[in-house]
Amino acid sequence: MPTRHLFLVIILTCFLTFSSASVYIEEEMVERSPEDVTELLGSTFARLARSGTILVDQRPPPEPKSWELERPDTADDLRRRNTDNSNSSSNSTTRSSSTSTLAPTSTSSGLVVATTESASALPTPFDTGFNNNITTNCQSFMTSMLANSTFKSCLPFSLLLQNSNSFFQASKSLVRITQTLDYSCSANVTTCSAAMAAYAANITSTSACASDLSSQNPTIQQARLGLLAYRTLYSASCLRNPSTSAYCFADAITNSSSPTDSYIYFLPLNISLVGGSQPTCDSCLKNTMSVFEAASSDRSSALASDYVSAAMQVNVNCGPNFVNQSLAAAAASGSPSSMSAGPSWGLFALVLLVASWLL
Repeated sequence: MPTRHLFLVIILTCFLTFSSASVYIEEEMVERSPEDVTELLGSTFARLARSGTILVDQRPPPEPKSWELERPDTADDLRRRNTDNSNSSSNSTTRSSSTSTLAPTSTSSGLVVATTESASALPTPFDTGFNNNITTNCQSFMTSMLANSTFKSCLPFSLLLQNSNSFFQASKSLVRITQTLDYSCSANVTTCSAAMAAYAANITSTSACASDLSSQNPTIQQARLGLLAYRTLYSASCLRNPSTSAYCFADAITNSSSPTDSYIYFLPLNISLVGGSQPTCDSCLKNTMSVFEAASSDRSSALASDYVSAAMQVNVNCGPNFVNQSLAAAAASGSPSSMSAGPSWGLFALVLLVASWLL
């Protein structure tokens, strides 16, 4: 019995000791200064560490890192960033200075399109070069023709349709295709028609591309057809929608809801209208087919062989009397509208061609 009492006294004494220490610490934390509390806690932790209750890291505290070492790199980064911004600003200034503003253009829907466009080079025919099947003489002829200043000032639409990657890219933008048509339609059609007729006559000579044409080189055949069709396609491509004043071809080539609208422009290049084509039945289609009908008076032209079938297909889609589906009256052999021009026309074209080469 006394042993039990003694054991209880010991337990009670230990409990009171720890309880009083805890209360003492709390009281001291409230009443004493921060320095005293730190010292008290330090001694308490030391006592607990000696008893094995807690483990204390005895290693010295790590030294604080110096941020001064990073500042030079940071400054360098800032300098590089400023340099990049300066270059970017310079490039922006250059791009801004290379833009040009065209007259506003209205689409078939009546929407006025913004016409600020980069002053990039206009499309050029045969910009992908020629294949290895072309002869040396023909290569020289074509290169000379493309470099001629008169030829370049005409920017023949008829040679862009089939053989110009840059024209294909321009046709994806209403602004760019309008810019191209503005240039080609502002050319002197009389001078350009004479120049293209002269090139069409000379491309068949033995000193030019006769061998390539006889071997049916498709690129050279297309070049000759494009030269012969210059006047017709000039007239067709420069037609405007009477409701919006936009170029009919620009409307046709950018009309994603009716992609076959542009197919009729290939008729003068001996490409028949694709079966099932349903071009939009509007004034542009009617007026363009009227131009082609008039040009069919030249029985040696491609239109003499593909206009009637195209007109019949258009009338199936647009109505029986939408366009005239017969050829125009044949032109007299000496008529200026005929491609087989008389001696005076050929002499004038030859003189013009020689003069352009000398220049």
